[in-house]
Amino acid sequence: MFTYPLAFLERMKRILSATKDSYDEFLQSLNKTEQKGIYVNTHKIDLQNFIKLADFNLEKILYEKNGFYIDNIKLGHHPLHHAGAFYVQDPSAMFTVNAHKFNGDEKVLDMCASPGGKTIQIANRIPNGILVSNEINFSRAKILYSNVERMGLKNVIVANDTPKNISSAYANCFDVVLLDAPCSGEGMFRRGEEVVNEWNEGLIKLCAERQKEIFKCADICLKTNGTLIYSTCTYAYEENEGLVNFILSNYDYELVEILSPKNFTRGIDMPEVVRLYPHKVRGEGQFVAVLKKKKENTLMPARSQKLKNDKNATEFIKNNLNIQLNIKNYKNFSYYVLDEDMIKQGVNYLSVGVKVGEMRGNSFVPDHFLFSAYGKFFNQKLNLKVSDERVEKYLKGEEISTNLREGYGSILIENCPLGGFKITKNGFKNHYPKGLRRLK
Repeated sequence: MFTYPLAFLERMKRILSATKDSYDEFLQSLNKTEQKGIYVNTHKIDLQNFIKLADFNLEKILYEKNGFYIDNIKLGHHPLHHAGAFYVQDPSAMFTVNAHKFNGDEKVLDMCASPGGKTIQIANRIPNGILVSNEINFSRAKILYSNVERMGLKNVIVANDTPKNISSAYANCFDVVLLDAPCSGEGMFRRGEEVVNEWNEGLIKLCAERQKEIFKCADICLKTNGTLIYSTCTYAYEENEGLVNFILSNYDYELVEILSPKNFTRGIDMPEVVRLYPHKVRGEGQFVAVLKKKKENTLMPARSQKLKNDKNATEFIKNNLNIQLNIKNYKNFSYYVLDEDMIKQGVNYLSVGVKVGEMRGNSFVPDHFLFSAYGKFFNQKLNLKVSDERVEKYLKGEEISTNLREGYGSILIENCPLGGFKITKNGFKNHYPKGLRRLK
């Protein structure tokens, strides 16, 4: 049990009174263990197949078709987690993407994307679209990229840049912008005392001003009639309804009413938005608003990068996979680029698509991302059951027994791509990245 700042508790009394919610029940919920959840990545695995394979308890989340409540267990070492079949995520956070109905072919920006839970959800919602996921902090951007790679997402570009640079490059480019804004984090207090200790009322003011600046950049990126999804994991009025009122007062937007379960709370004097409280939902605190942009936007984006065709990677794909891919070279790496026009000059990218590999000397070496995204298409595949002892050996970076011929191939778990290997005259060469291997 943590000691919560008195100023926070007094603020919550006023906020909960304004939304006609019980302060006592809220206070009791802060002392309970947070609810764990997972999101099933149907980009890689069929939902019904995952349900059959899961050897842990699953309870459906009603507002997310791929979401489940789970017991308070650690699943980071589970083979299906390694294979990107699911992502551990706060159940409340899963609602944000569901506040808007995607058509499936949109161009979307996730402005503050790390660690990537909402990016994964959106990528699954737009199988014929493209998503630019940006994170300003480099170490957090690497985490974002790692999750995109593990999930094998083919329609995601990962950027590591400032909102200002993103807006300059992508003016008037996106049908939907998700601004899951950096905030004072009041809704995450149950996760640890460090979050509580960092809180103060000055932080709320600082975050509210920063959110306005990030919104201004998001606005530039959004097309006329485009949709802004705004969310935080805080309860502070200044960062929630206050920020929405700032948008409505200074920009030409209109609120879109969010359809939500009955146990979600409507906003303070703003019935179109929703608040998720931990004493009313099985998850942490969230705020979500959806707004439509009405004003004409005539700003021009930056020029797109001109990328060269990659002959070496194309030849590798032709010889080892039964699929044709548009392979381009970007900064000496080979990528499957879904939409070359969305690779803009002046932006710092960690990935411009699926990283296919690189030349090392006279040889082309495939990247782990290629195995994760296109493992099902390799000519040579080793499809193992979860219970197969070779799965654990592979995850530890060890050699495993096969009867396959020399050359590259992919490892799958129950038809879900995990990683790659190469058979040589000397035997099995494990291509699972050292940084991802199990040490025990």
